Amino acid sequence: MMKPSIKMGVVALIGVCVVLYQYHLSNFVRFSQLRDFNSPDPASPDGAANIPGSEMYDYNGLRRISEEMIRAAVRTVQNSNGLSPELTNHLVQELSAQLNKQNATKSEKPSPLPAKKKSTLDPLYIITPTYKRSEQIAELTRMSHTLMLVENVHWLVIEDAKVPTEQVTKLLKRTGIKFEHLVAPMPNKFKSTKGAKPRGVSNRNHGLRWIRANATSGVFYFADDDNTYDIDLFNEIRRTQKVSMFPVGLCTKFGLSTPIVKDGKFAGFYDGWVAGRQFPVDMAGFAVSVKFLLQRPKAIMPYRAGYEEDGFLRSLAPFNAAEVELLADNCTRVLAWHTQTKKNEPSAPLNMKLYNATNLVDLKQQII
Repeated sequence: MMKPSIKMGVVALIGVCVVLYQYHLSNFVRFSQLRDFNSPDPASPDGAANIPGSEMYDYNGLRRISEEMIRAAVRTVQNSNGLSPELTNHLVQELSAQLNKQNATKSEKPSPLPAKKKSTLDPLYIITPTYKRSEQIAELTRMSHTLMLVENVHWLVIEDAKVPTEQVTKLLKRTGIKFEHLVAPMPNKFKSTKGAKPRGVSNRNHGLRWIRANATSGVFYFADDDNTYDIDLFNEIRRTQKVSMFPVGLCTKFGLSTPIVKDGKFAGFYDGWVAGRQFPVDMAGFAVSVKFLLQRPKAIMPYRAGYEEDGFLRSLAPFNAAEVELLADNCTRVLAWHTQTKKNEPSAPLNMKLYNATNLVDLKQQII
């Protein structure tokens, strides 16, 4: 037979638990989270729970259980069940001790996360020529989100400018990608040339110089910022031993630029503009081994509009089309596309008399 004092204590304890449980339900908190409510506030160095009289919140902004809450719950049960002062104090002490014990366990310094394993893959060097324009940040943002998914990638972003664009530098730092932000302006003699200009050549040649000076292994790829890339493409080009090729979609009047494969072997090129080129391919349609490049110190891209790819691949001699490594399932998959963002007109100047003290000043700096 249970003694009256023990029976009263059990009833009181159940009553306190019910009151606390109802309190949590009213605050949309699971009872299983009770032990978390006394943990230090992450927004405070010492934890809000240690500040007398302060509101205490969990990570979702909900109040934690404190000793004062426990006392209030016990008083509620005391008033309805007539507990003695001794039993009331005993319940408060026991419940507080349990919560403090859980809080001490929660506050212990967590074990450090295991260090991220160093990649065993050879690096991929992505050479991206770019220049300041309205679409620049948008296109580099889109491309960076693809490269964030690629393991052991080194992004060489090279601007056709005399000084780096600050907005580009800020973007690159935010990505977490290993990068080089370089500049390589087009020589003035080509800027004044009438008709098509050899855009991006100074950038890519600067990227080749950087690789010769800093890389010993891996693969490099010319990836323009106005294209779209399937993540599988980067897994494919890692296999490159010398020079690999693969299809590019939405390219030329044929909608496609690719090696032709017949019976599993290279049989020519399919491209909307051949023009006597030995290698009628798109800039996004090939990748090159770093070691292969280093063995050809004179390989360079020519300043000849429309013949940049062909001239560079020719400069890799001794090398011919029959040696091309066919990727993307024997060139049956399109993993790169010429999506080319619509060109926008320059942003109209801001009327500083009207908008000098507004958010438009900051926004206009991001929209060229």
